[in-house]
Amino acid sequence: DPECAKTWNKLGVLLENKRNDTDGSEEAYRKAIDLDSKYAEPWNNLGVLLEDKRDNIDAAEEAYRNAITFDPTYANAWNNLGFLLEDKRNDVDGAEDAYRTAISRDPK
Repeated sequence: DPECAKTWNKLGVLLENKRNDTDGSEEAYRKAIDLDSKYAEPWNNLGVLLEDKRDNIDAAEEAYRNAITFDPTYANAWNNLGFLLEDKRNDVDGAEDAYRTAISRDPK
């Protein structure tokens, strides 16, 4: 279904992880977001791509925060935000808060 945000998100994951197609995966994540702007997973995936492949820290942080806004229980987005704050922003307090939130959302 060309209008299914979940399918576009899965395509983005495939393109990023199996084809190493950064441009194609970013386009797929953005299409998923266009179709369902409150779907947290493509926001998080876009954040990872922007942080790791584009070194666009500001946009990555915004993407993680969007994922968290739309799904405050999404532990992976909290964890990714924590890593960005710790590693890229040297914001130890913010990182600790994000990590603690991630643990409280998914204590496994």
